[in-house]
Amino acid sequence: MAQIAKIAEKVQLKSSGEKFFEFFKNKADYFPRMFPGNIKSYKFVEGNSFSHGSVSIWKYDLGFGRAVEVKVKLLLDEANKTIIYECLEGDLFKDFDMFKVKIEVTDGGSSGNSSVNWCLEFVKSNENVAPPNDYLQFGAKICKDVDAYLCNN
Repeated sequence: MAQIAKIAEKVQLKSSGEKFFEFFKNKADYFPRMFPGNIKSYKFVEGNSFSHGSVSIWKYDLGFGRAVEVKVKLLLDEANKTIIYECLEGDLFKDFDMFKVKIEVTDGGSSGNSSVNWCLEFVKSNENVAPPNDYLQFGAKICKDVDAYLCNN
């Protein structure tokens, strides 16, 4: 059995962790408007909102000039401010047998030490597949841009 690998990047937030988590939980539909060059569309195939257990199909471009699709299941752990996008099928599975995006928000409260940990868990389909560093960079960019948006709105 293949081993699950993990890569992660921590992003310090200027906005509050609570505000950041609520945005990701309740306003993910903003992403195609905020990142039109990268996030092309999404549609629900199970459920009709960004709620625990809903399934949606996302079309996105990491900056390589070609859109790819992935079907994901959304898992929420509100107590721990954690969101997991569990990839079920799509273009990712050309290179990976399993792929999850885990977003863990730490709210620093009044100390201002809020952060988000963007973690990718994956199983490569073969040893020649490179780690998904481009997805990690993409996630960090989204986090920084959402943080800037929250600071200004």
